[in-house]
Amino acid sequence: MKPVSKVIESSVISSGIVMGVTRIIHPGEYKIPEIAIPVSKIESEIKSLEKALDETVEELTEMRDSASKRMGGPVAKIFDAQLMIASDADFLKRVNEEIKKKRRNSGFIFNKLINESTLPLRRSSDSYLRQTALDIEAVGKRVLSHLSGEKKSTLKFGPNTIVIGKSFSPGEILVHRQRKAIGFVVSEGGKNSHMALIARGLMLPVMIHPDAHLQFTDNTKIILDGVNGKIILNPADAVWTEYQKLKKRLGAASITRIKRLTKLPPKTADNVELQIGANLTLPGPADEILSTKKIPVGLYRTEFMYLAANRFPSEEEQYEFYYDIARQYKHTSVTLRAFDLGYDKLATNGNWLNEENPALGLRGIRILLDMPEVFKTQIRAILRASVFRNLKIMLPMISDVSEIEQAKKLIQQVKFKLKKEKIDFDHEIELGIMVEVPSIALTADLVAKKVDFMSIGTNDLTQYTIATDRMNNKLAHLYSAYHPSVLHLVCKTVKACHKANIPVSVCGEIAGEPLALPMFIGMGVSMLSM
Repeated sequence: MKPVSKVIESSVISSGIVMGVTRIIHPGEYKIPEIAIPVSKIESEIKSLEKALDETVEELTEMRDSASKRMGGPVAKIFDAQLMIASDADFLKRVNEEIKKKRRNSGFIFNKLINESTLPLRRSSDSYLRQTALDIEAVGKRVLSHLSGEKKSTLKFGPNTIVIGKSFSPGEILVHRQRKAIGFVVSEGGKNSHMALIARGLMLPVMIHPDAHLQFTDNTKIILDGVNGKIILNPADAVWTEYQKLKKRLGAASITRIKRLTKLPPKTADNVELQIGANLTLPGPADEILSTKKIPVGLYRTEFMYLAANRFPSEEEQYEFYYDIARQYKHTSVTLRAFDLGYDKLATNGNWLNEENPALGLRGIRILLDMPEVFKTQIRAILRASVFRNLKIMLPMISDVSEIEQAKKLIQQVKFKLKKEKIDFDHEIELGIMVEVPSIALTADLVAKKVDFMSIGTNDLTQYTIATDRMNNKLAHLYSAYHPSVLHLVCKTVKACHKANIPVSVCGEIAGEPLALPMFIGMGVSMLSM
C-alpha cells in the first residue's frame, strides 16, 4: 500500500528547499549510575574528569577553528562561549568538592550539577538564559561522552539525508553536515538560536515542528520547503517532480546559476540598467561567488554579531569582521546596516525594557540612540575598516528626521576622534537610511536632502502601513506588499530620491519577485537587493 502524502505547515528557521529521506536522531539522555567510591579512588575520579574536560576543550577548539574558516569570526564565537563553559574553574572546583564530600563517581556528580545549573535557565522566559542552558548542556554531553570512554560516532548517512531531532547544538549541526546531511527538522528551537545561525551560515534548511522527532519515522520520503513553510511527507511523484524544478530555481543551485551569469548588471531590452544586490546575514558559501561577480551587498545585517555572542561585541571584534567583509568585497560596495535590534531580534539579558507593544517600541535606531556608546563603538569599528573605500553605513527603523540628525552628530564625534588619533578611514563614507515606516516615506522629499541614499524595506513598511503583523499567519491574507497604499509610498520615496539625485534601492522580499520587477523598473528603482 502506497504511503499517504501529508503536507504540514511549519515554521522556517533557515530557508531553502531540500528533498530526501528522513533519519531520526533521538536525544541522548545520559543516565549516569550513582556509584559509591572509596577514599582511595577519589583522586583518580577527579583526574578522569579533568582528562574528559581537556578532551572536550580540544574538540571544541577544532570546531571553533573549522567554523572560523567556513563562516568567519562571529560564528566561531559561539564555540568560544562553549569553551568558556568547559574551562570554568569554579564549576570544576564545585564538582571536585562534591566528589570528595559525597564519595560518588565523577560522572554522576558532574551530571547532577549540570542539571541543577541548567534547570532554572531552561524554565526562564529570558531567551538569553535559555540559550545559555543549551550551551551548558551541549558541553556537558561532550564531557560525559569522553568520561564514559565512548568513541566518536561512526554514524553514516545515506545520500540526501534530512535529519530529524528534538534539537541540535551548533557542534552537532557541523558534525551532521560533515556526514552529508542536507537539511534538518527540529522539535525545539528559534530563529536566533546558535543552531539556526550556524545552519544559515552553511545554507542548510532547518524547519521546526512540535514533537517531530516523536511523530516522524525513519526512511520516509520528505520535502522541506523552507521558502513557503511546508514539510511534505511521502510526496506524490508529480509533487516531487515539481519541487525538483523549484529547487533548481531557488535552492543551492542558485549559486551555480550566479556563476554562469555573464551580463551583470542586467539590462532591459531598451537598455535600462538595473543593479542587483545581495542581502546577507553572516559569512558563508555565497561570499566568494558574489564578490567575484562584483555583486554589491545592498544589506549586511550586523546584528548577527550580537545574537551570536548574546552581548554587544567589542570594537576590535567588530573591526576584524567588517575589515574581512570590506576586503572580500573590495571590488564592489557593502552596505552595513547598524545593529537593528528589537522585539523580534533580541537576545535579552535582563536589561531591556518590558514593553506592552514592542513592535512600536524601542527598536532599530531608537535603541542605538538610547545606547550612544554602543552605537559609537560600532561606527568607530566600521570607519576603521573602511580603508578600502567600499563600505556604506545604513541606519535602521528611522521614523523622524531628528533621528538622522542625532546619529550624524554621534558619527561626527567618532570621525573627529579618529582624525585626532591619525587613524585612516573613509572620510567620504556614505550614510543612508532604511525606509520602513510610513512617516519617513510620506516626508521622503525632506529626508532625501539629509542622506546619501535610501533603501526601502518593504517587509516592515507593509506591516506598518496596513497595520498587519507580518509574522501572524492568521493575517496573511491582509499582508501584501502589492497593496496600493504600500506601492504609493514606495513610488513617493523613489520620486523624492530622484529629485534629490540620490540612489534608492528596494531590499524587502518583494525585491526578488518577478511580478514586481517591471513595476520597480518603471518607477526607476536604482537597485533590487535580495
